[in-house]
Amino acid sequence: MEKELNIVLTDAEKNLLLSVLFRQDYALEIIRSELCDIEVGSKEVDLETYREMIVLYDKLISS
Repeated sequence: MEKELNIVLTDAEKNLLLSVLFRQDYALEIIRSELCDIEVGSKEVDLETYREMIVLYDKLISS
């Protein structure tokens, strides 16, 4: 079950959040977890989204 967020963030807040996620290596962990959930069948996404997540994972793991 996906949780809907009703939070409106400014661009500065979005950039800050992304910065913290990358700095703490949470971005990689989040993508890794999402891919695992998809691969074991507990989450469903379309094939294009899955492929985009794989590319993103590869970029994060190689940085």
